[in-house]
Amino acid sequence: MKRPTCPRSLALGLALLLPAALALAACGSSSDGDGGGAGATGGSASGGSGGSAAQGGGGAGGSEPLELLHRAGRFDDSSPAGPVFSWSGTSLGARWQGDAVGVHLAGAADIWFEIVLDGASTGAFVTTGGDASYLLAGGLPAGEHDIEIVRRNEGFFGDVTFVAFDVTGGALVPSPSPYRHRLEFIGDSVTCGYGVLGPDAFCSFSGDTESAYLSYAAIAARALGASAPLVAYSGKGVFQNYGGDQTELMPELYLRTLTNDPASSWDFARYTPEAVVVNLGSNDFSVAITESDFVTAYVGLLAAVRGYYPAAHVFCVSWESWGATAQGYVAAAIAAFGDAAVSEVPFVVDANDGWGCDYHPGQTMQAKLGAELASAIQATLGW
Repeated sequence: MKRPTCPRSLALGLALLLPAALALAACGSSSDGDGGGAGATGGSASGGSGGSAAQGGGGAGGSEPLELLHRAGRFDDSSPAGPVFSWSGTSLGARWQGDAVGVHLAGAADIWFEIVLDGASTGAFVTTGGDASYLLAGGLPAGEHDIEIVRRNEGFFGDVTFVAFDVTGGALVPSPSPYRHRLEFIGDSVTCGYGVLGPDAFCSFSGDTESAYLSYAAIAARALGASAPLVAYSGKGVFQNYGGDQTELMPELYLRTLTNDPASSWDFARYTPEAVVVNLGSNDFSVAITESDFVTAYVGLLAAVRGYYPAAHVFCVSWESWGATAQGYVAAAIAAFGDAAVSEVPFVVDANDGWGCDYHPGQTMQAKLGAELASAIQATLGW
């Protein structure tokens, strides 16, 4: 299993210089918006088999559409077992009525999921691997309730297949889309929520301290009522990865349905966001880089995004902590691209808010950044 490289000794040294501390941040993810629902058979909503609707829907229960299931993220709907997904932040939800609800998943072990019941987090569960079911909620007041699971760990942990939501003593029921808007995020470890649940800056990476659900991206999306596919991966950059490696850069990973499968080419027609947020550069600036190399690579990514989404506004995050020179590279790329619907969102961090593992933003810092981004999107798009 490929793990992000963030040596504690290096993190401690960089922490003395706040502008460089965030060079450890990197992670990637993506999402597919509201993908419709799953057919209900005997109290369960099955991923089943079939193709995909224009905005991420897929077949379920044979020929039944996924009309009862709301999905956000990139899904491979080609497997007869059910939709397969890997990017962090991917979510599935539905409305149900009955005594209890669980979820049936298959695939990788050690994948953490947030449980969201009636719009509020009620805890988390971790997969055991293979084919297994997990109880999500029960013993609730009579009536209809909304359930959602959100993948907290990034894609290199492995793929998961959604098999079904299983309702005891009831069934899934139709519900409207929970999303008013559509976003997409392209990012690194900060977008993935790397270390956000860690006690301080001195812990190393671990699956249980990572949570895309608590990342600024997910927080901004919830504030705006938006679906938010995350295409994010720790350590990745636009020209070079953390430490200068150029293997599988973020622009290459951005094309995939499944994080670890180069052959899983994403169909961008399945999901059309109103706005795209690009938060890359921390890893590019971890070692020497020229303005020309960064700007050329960044403009190339902007061109790709614009090609897929002609009408979307693109928000480019820069960090004051990079230092004025590096931060200016993002502004230079925006100027070189010359598109009025591309704008910069400068992030400013306060170290007093506390760090997560390896000097990544902790919960307070992520929450502030999420609110800051939501305000910028609202001000620009009038949401």
